[in-house]
Amino acid sequence: MRSNRMKAPSFRAIAQCLAALAFLLPMISGCEAPDPNANTPTSGRLIVYTDEIYAPLIKTLADTFMLRSPNAKVDVRAVPARAGVQALLDAVGRDTSSADTGTTYAIVIGRKLLSDEQDAMVKGGLDVKEYVIAHDGVAVVVPTGSSLRYGTIENLRRALATSGPSLSMLDSSAGDAPLRFLLPDQNSSTYAVVHGMLGAGKLTAPAYYFAAGDSVLNGVVEGKGIGILGWYPAHRDSVRTRTLPLGYIDTLGKAHPAAAVHPTSLVTGAYPFKQPLVGYTFSGTRSLAVGFLAWLSKSQDAQYYLANHGLQPENVKIRIVLPEEE
Repeated sequence: MRSNRMKAPSFRAIAQCLAALAFLLPMISGCEAPDPNANTPTSGRLIVYTDEIYAPLIKTLADTFMLRSPNAKVDVRAVPARAGVQALLDAVGRDTSSADTGTTYAIVIGRKLLSDEQDAMVKGGLDVKEYVIAHDGVAVVVPTGSSLRYGTIENLRRALATSGPSLSMLDSSAGDAPLRFLLPDQNSSTYAVVHGMLGAGKLTAPAYYFAAGDSVLNGVVEGKGIGILGWYPAHRDSVRTRTLPLGYIDTLGKAHPAAAVHPTSLVTGAYPFKQPLVGYTFSGTRSLAVGFLAWLSKSQDAQYYLANHGLQPENVKIRIVLPEEE
């Protein structure tokens, strides 16, 4: 009588099966174990040239990104905006994002690309990818004891384009003392934004230029003039300096009262003067450069962190809750 019980396979047969399975697995999976040095949106090496005034912010966010993506190495280097654009162009020949491993490059600056920068990229046949990350208010910074109380964007524009402005051009109650401006230097993002605000006009008012945002603040404290600086670096020293509320006239001719620069006034549009925080890269869509810039501009972790540090995030909705009227 035959038994229906199956015969147990021998150890030799099992070994042969395992060997066959080991041979087939790479073809089934289509890849080997992931290479921690591979250039992907979450692994590899990235050098980010970052606007000097925003470098501390981007460095902290890069550390968070690397905690979530342990195979990614993000090196943040603080440079003026113009130098960052040049460094990105210079890195074109060194970018290895199309290779399996290698270094990718990106910049994060406090403005959009200037026309001559865009022309250089077009002439070079470069495919630039842009990620708007957030917006920062451009603050007018004065000493805490200044007689200036508020101004308007129109008066600020007029004062910057006047060869001998006085405090009263900004605030009629402030007196006729000479007005001098303190600005980040010509390679900075804020300088380019101020020039863009002037339109066809020229910056002819007396001005000192500084390579670092903290130097602008120190100049304000020392009484050298009033500063124009992004609000993120400007409110680091809220004991010795304050920011001037600004009003404006909209395109319909309606006058809007002066509002202090703050994330709330940026979201509502009550404050009229701001600059974008923008990331750029030439790297491929599957590169770490694109992965990091996309994370900065779209992830809730990064966007809420930016909001908590005084910027208006670009891609998350901030709900403003007003006190109930009694």
